[in-house]
Amino acid sequence: MTRRATRTRLATPQDEHAIPLQQVNVPVLNLEWIKTRLYPATLERLMQVWGLVGRSPFPPSSSGKAREGSRRIPTADARLLRKAGIIEDASSTKAGGWIIPFSVVEEKTTGLRRRWIAWPRDKNRDDPYEANVPLLHIYHYLPPVMAEAASCLDLKASFFQFSLPRETRHLFRCRVEDGTLVELTRLPMGHKASPEILQIIITSAIAVVTTVVHRLWAAPPLVRVDVWIGNIRITGSISDVTPWKAQVLRNADSCHASLGEDRESGAT
Repeated sequence: MTRRATRTRLATPQDEHAIPLQQVNVPVLNLEWIKTRLYPATLERLMQVWGLVGRSPFPPSSSGKAREGSRRIPTADARLLRKAGIIEDASSTKAGGWIIPFSVVEEKTTGLRRRWIAWPRDKNRDDPYEANVPLLHIYHYLPPVMAEAASCLDLKASFFQFSLPRETRHLFRCRVEDGTLVELTRLPMGHKASPEILQIIITSAIAVVTTVVHRLWAAPPLVRVDVWIGNIRITGSISDVTPWKAQVLRNADSCHASLGEDRESGAT
């Protein structure tokens, strides 16, 4: 089983100074590799949802205007995010949308972790998005199983592995504490379509879930693969799990995904 946060709360100013930000220095995924493996219907869904991410929350005929929020990125966090390539100075394009930047503290068995979140308020309110498959609790996707071996992998800083096309970045702007105007370069974790992009399409493609990926690359029949957002669990016999875990890691390398191992053990 994976180590989930036992409690999550909004970070206070004191937390922002005392608790380091979660690692965000991850490479950008090669979406072209992902696309070549998807069933046509899944690829069509990916392009449909991805198109919503780059859609302005205000159509040309609308009189609505993007409203800048009051929250700003702490200077130390902005320095880390800029170094990791998550934010950059805003372009000369007129702002088309704003994000609300904040962080949350996750209490885990291994200690406290602070995760940075960008909430695109206007887009989440106005985008005509409905999840193709509703995301339920983790136990709907990773139910208890009995097996000789299990391997759990997860995408590190998963949402930040998706590069936003340059022409869409003006839709995701905010300011640093010193007033500097910046925009996101990666998929915002707070966008309502982000979990589906990750869960149903990307992670499933890397793990080779047969409802998403061509059976040509399917796992052996006796290997069970379960996926939940950025988590992958492989269960079965040791002789089957070990080589399939190696294959999943090769898949991750092929599309430049940054994977970490949560735990490998016996029966779960």
